[in-house]
Amino acid sequence: MMKHIPASFKIIYAALGLVFLSIIVKLYILAIARHDYYDKLSRENTIKTEILVPTRGQILDRNGEPLAINEIGFSLSLKKGLSNKSLHEELEYIKSFIEDIDTQELNDTYIKYNSRYRRTPVTIIEFLPYSQMQVIYAQLLKRSNVVITPVTRRFYPNNSLASHVIGYIGASDSKDRESDPISKYTKIIGKQGLEKQYNSFLQGELGYKKIQVNNLNQQLKLIEEKEPTSNNDMKISLDVRLQEALDSVFSGHNGVGIIMDARNGEILAAGSYPEYNINDFIGGISHAKYRELLENPYKPLINKIINGQYPPGSVIKMGMALSFLEYANITESTIIPTPPYVEINGHKFRDWKAGGHGSADVYKAIRQSVDVYFYKLSQVAGIGNMAKVMQTLGFGSKTGIDLPFESSGIFPTPEWKLRAWSMPWYIGDTIQVSIGQGSFLSTPLQVARYTALIATGKLVTPHFAKELGGEQNQIEVQDVLSDFQKSKLKALRIGMYQVCSEPSGTAYRVTRQSKVKLACKTGTAQVVGISQDTIRRTREQDMDYWHRSQGWITAFLPYDNPKYVITILIEHGGSGGRGGPLLAEMANKLKELGYVR
Repeated sequence: MMKHIPASFKIIYAALGLVFLSIIVKLYILAIARHDYYDKLSRENTIKTEILVPTRGQILDRNGEPLAINEIGFSLSLKKGLSNKSLHEELEYIKSFIEDIDTQELNDTYIKYNSRYRRTPVTIIEFLPYSQMQVIYAQLLKRSNVVITPVTRRFYPNNSLASHVIGYIGASDSKDRESDPISKYTKIIGKQGLEKQYNSFLQGELGYKKIQVNNLNQQLKLIEEKEPTSNNDMKISLDVRLQEALDSVFSGHNGVGIIMDARNGEILAAGSYPEYNINDFIGGISHAKYRELLENPYKPLINKIINGQYPPGSVIKMGMALSFLEYANITESTIIPTPPYVEINGHKFRDWKAGGHGSADVYKAIRQSVDVYFYKLSQVAGIGNMAKVMQTLGFGSKTGIDLPFESSGIFPTPEWKLRAWSMPWYIGDTIQVSIGQGSFLSTPLQVARYTALIATGKLVTPHFAKELGGEQNQIEVQDVLSDFQKSKLKALRIGMYQVCSEPSGTAYRVTRQSKVKLACKTGTAQVVGISQDTIRRTREQDMDYWHRSQGWITAFLPYDNPKYVITILIEHGGSGGRGGPLLAEMANKLKELGYVR
């Protein structure tokens, strides 16, 4: 006969039974039901993924000459977890071979990044050139704590050549890594110019290796591998020979020079002067050098090709003449009286020529840059119609060039003035705009594109990219002019040809050295006003540099078969004629290199 079991024991037995039951259930889940899950997790814990970083693509000129390449070298790292004594010994040993290093700076770098959670060595010297490492490689290799790794570094073999076009790369920061995750691994990113515009293409795509390792992190076998992108070189439209010639003619001048194919928008040469050495930015520019560039009054850090916004002066008179032919009830042969000035509400708007030009038709108005012709007809056509035509020709909007941060310039209208200045529009505003003054601002690239439109009848998109990874870069050409406007281009071209070819033309004397038939237009854009009381103007050469007018000249060539545009802006050059010899020399260079027959 069984003894009676107390109730309290029954509760204990039941509790123990539940515990054992839960253990059995848990063992079942771990051993059988979730076996596949944990088996997979275990295998994944033994698979190491190694990211493979691509080499940044080169930038080459149209003939394959290097503009941005990768210099081969080595980085130096120290194994993690070194004691202060060991660290000091290693740094002193390295300094015995590389005398110009700062051991205290390297010491601080190591301490900063030597975390106990770190798995990889600490890099203390990012780059040593191959030639330097070749001499000391064997000695450093003897040190068990020193890790030598092959690396590449961006290098610009032509230093300052086309610096504002090519741009430069820099270290990627946290914002860069958010917007471009690949830069987390490359540690660099394009900061300016084509390096920035085409950064995604140039940096390529990451590759990877999946490797099975043991608990000692030793490789057992390669499971999967994908090579990083290698087809990421870029060929651009610049011709180094033309670029060097442009740099040469601009020696001693500040401003902009552009040579562009008028038929498709390819830019053969483009310089913003003064330029700067792009290599100074590799690895981080020094504070002293950057401050020197920043404080330079001639603004070398500004890309004046696309960001310099200047009053265009008389180079826009062909476009204005086109608006008059359409909206001012004239033909190209209509003769307009052109006295020394027009007077509006007691204010005299004077011609650049003290005695005036007597009278002018479209041809003479362009050839001799007759201001009063434009003063008078602008009042007939009206600012609204002028704006319609000039905006069609590309003023007041971006050209779409493949460079970052392009400015749009300003074509002023009554609506713009009210919005910008809360002021009404006056007839004097219309008159000023008709000769490219007042609030009218243009970039040199806009002037070059507009010149190409007059030459060919088509609006191109200026660009540098010619081939990306061997694939041709196709850029569309726009047909923006009406049939009437196209029918009047011949008159504008003839006027431009006369500027350079007839003795009365404003550029006749300064472009006579050209071996190519030119069609051109000069422009002198004032930067300071002239008092109404002034009877005899101060000569430009007698003015302070900063008070002298901006000097423009823009041209297409050859006149009989337009292929190329050359636009020159000399900052505070005093007159458009100052750019004439530069224009002639670059035209001759195009002929010498076979671009023009």
